[in-house]
Formats: sequence, C-alpha cells, structure tokens
Amino acid sequence: MKQTILVVGGLAAGPSAASKAKRINPDAEVILFEQGEHVSYGICEVPYYIGGTVTEFDDLNPLDPAALERSRGIKVKVGHSAEQILSTKKKLVVRDLNRDKLAEFTYDKLILAVGSISRQMTVEGKDAKNIFRVKSLADGIAIKKFIDEKRPTRCVIVGGGYVGMELCEALVERGINVVLLHTDDYPMTGLEHETRKAVHSELVKNGVNFKQRQNVTRFVSDADNTIHSVVTETGSFECDFVILAVGVKPNSDLASKARIHLGQHHGILTDERQSTNIDSIFAAGDCCEVKNMITGKWLYIPLATYASRQGRVAGENAAGGRAVFKGAIRSIAVKVFGLEVAQVGISSSEAQENGFDFIKVQVTTDSKVAYFPGNAKIDIVAIADKRSHRLLGANIFGGPGSVLRADVLGLAMQQKMTVEELSQIDLIYSPPFSPLWDPVLILANQLKGKLSARS
Repeated sequence: MKQTILVVGGLAAGPSAASKAKRINPDAEVILFEQGEHVSYGICEVPYYIGGTVTEFDDLNPLDPAALERSRGIKVKVGHSAEQILSTKKKLVVRDLNRDKLAEFTYDKLILAVGSISRQMTVEGKDAKNIFRVKSLADGIAIKKFIDEKRPTRCVIVGGGYVGMELCEALVERGINVVLLHTDDYPMTGLEHETRKAVHSELVKNGVNFKQRQNVTRFVSDADNTIHSVVTETGSFECDFVILAVGVKPNSDLASKARIHLGQHHGILTDERQSTNIDSIFAAGDCCEVKNMITGKWLYIPLATYASRQGRVAGENAAGGRAVFKGAIRSIAVKVFGLEVAQVGISSSEAQENGFDFIKVQVTTDSKVAYFPGNAKIDIVAIADKRSHRLLGANIFGGPGSVLRADVLGLAMQQKMTVEELSQIDLIYSPPFSPLWDPVLILANQLKGKLSARS
C-alpha cells in the first residue's frame, strides 16, 4: 500500500523534509501544505532585496510550487492552512484559504514544519498600514514596494537584533534616515560586550541614529491610519514608516492542541530522529527547540541552517530511514555595513549561568599579512573551560575574513577540541588570505598560555 506523508510548512524545513522523504521512498505520496503563496524561498536574503543588493526577485524564489512538483514529485498546496491534527485517526484538517473550505487528509506519517511567528507588541497603533515586519517573502515585497512607490525618507526600526542590523544597512543604502530603537544600552543583546560596542560604533559611523533604553508606548497615526511618529517613555520620533524587528517565537499552537510536548521556550520537543511524543508525527525547523551541544540544554535558535538539516532528518525517518540530528552549538553571523560579526557557541553570561569555570580572552589580529592590500583587523573574544580546556564560545568581529574564522572555531567546539588541540591545527598561510599565524592560532595560543599559567 502506498505510503502517504503530509508535510505542513513550505519555507526551509518543509521542502527539505518533503524532498528527502520522496528520495528515500519514491513511491510515497508526499503532499506539502503552505498557507502562503511562496515556498522554498530565502528569507535571510530579504533585507538585501529591500536594500537593492539582490535585484532579481526570482533569485529569492527559485522553486515555485509547480517547479517543486514537477522536479521532485511533491504535491504542493499553497494557500492551505493546517487547523487540526486528529492523531488517533491519523488525519489532518486543512483549510483551503482561497475557497474557505475544510478538508481532511489521511496520513501514514506527518511532519510539522510550521516555522515561527512574529512576537507581537501590545502597543496602541500597532496595526497601522505603514508598520511592517520582515517575517516572510511577502513582507519583503511589501516593504520594497512601499519604498519604491512612496519614496520615504525616515524610518524607525524597533529592535536591535540580527534582523534590525541588516535592515539598517538596507535602508541606509536606499537613502533613508534610520532611527533604531533598542531596549538595552547596546545592540545585539546576547553577544559579548566588546562585540556590541563595536557594532554600535559601526552603526553610528554609517549614520544610524541609535537610541538606547527605549520602550515604545504608542504609535501615533493620522486619520487614514498612517503612522507619523513613534512615542517611547523618553521621547517621540517622527517617521514615514516603521519596521518591527522584535524577534520571533515558535509557531506551536497546532502541536500543543494535539498534545505534542513543548519545551520551556514553547517550541516542539523531539528526539534525535525528529520524532515527537505522538506516534507517526515528526517536527522540524523554527517550530522546534534545539539541543545545545555545549550545555546539553534546550535552546530556541530559529535558523535556516538547522531547519533544513532537521527537515532532511525528519523526511528521511518518515520515509523509513534512520537519520539523526544531534543538536547545535549556535553558529550565526551578520554583516553590519563594513563589519562582519559572528557568534559560535555560548556566551560568557551563558557559561556563568551553566556553572562553567572559564577564562575569557580577546585578541586583535590581522586578516592577511599586515602590509598586504586589503588587510583588515579581526577581533576574537573567546571563552574556554578551565577544567577541560575546551573552547566554549567565541565572538568574532572585524573586516573581511572574520566569519570564515568563526567557522573554524565552530567546528572545534562541535568536535570538543581543547585549546591545545586547536593550537595544532594545520591552517593555510598565504599573504592574500592569511598571515603566518592565523587569527585562530593566535587565539588558541593565548588561551593555552592563560590556562597553563593557572595550572
């Protein structure tokens, strides 16, 4: 009897799961439901589409539903929202949003890849027509269309995280004056203090008006529901439009109503096979929590890299395979104008919260041979465990080449390397690419010396 695998969600995890399931079991009927009109697109590229770095829309959306079905044999139903899971009957209740009709689909295996939802602000005026979010490709299209047609000159961005940083650069590139409102003293809460100060300096250097410790109390609109100013506890900021970049949370209501277990971050909990506690139901992507490979605790890390990997594991196992996803260390980067910024592993505050006895060092080095054209400074702030000598976390910021060093450090953490082992790895020396002593090796030797001095 032909196996039926239903997949809910069409961004990163869903198409990865559906494609893998079809490859493992070509005879299976694989149906993917997506409530929007786009599938398998690049949400991380949307700020660059808004700013004009990415000029072709088709580059963001390489696989439309018809192409996905034609090339991979997956039935794709866009404009369809899953509303209920009847797990005892192995049925999924789905609403066709275009016709407003409900239908039941029977499954052998079900994969939830429903992603995340934007955090909401309970603030007066939040539903004005010139308030935007950057949660989907449709959001990006709407912002770009607004800028192209209305030619605004002033924007207020609420939120100083990764998306907020990308939007600052995108809007400045479009000639828009940006005010960035953040609740803390420096942007990018969660990074090391040294990194956050460098990011702040880069924003200010490029004309972004960063306002610290700002809590929005009201959005002031005209009679036609168009915002003209944002009011906080300390002031008022005039604008032509607003972008909310206040983060996301797991889209887990559908799972919760089906009695699927959630974690402390309200994301779906799975085992290494991406199985939930309910028989024949798997989950993957931003709706899930992820096991932190350094602390062993659950984290919420909504990243496309993990979503796609989890999706492949869920799809393979739903089709009868034996794949595993063991967790993540957290590897994330952002470009802030001319500054590359990356975080791998845990922060010093997380290390303290988890009871690690650690040391912390900062090194400033060259990306290439010092006199070579294009050389730039790279700063690495890293922590290592005093007992095991393992690298626990690092922030890297600086010129071109910074993020590539973060990849090396991330691999070292994932493989549980000690700083002594890290200092012995074979890295390339070539003047156009790296100095004789690569920044990673300089860091490792600094950590090794400091740990030896404490022995």
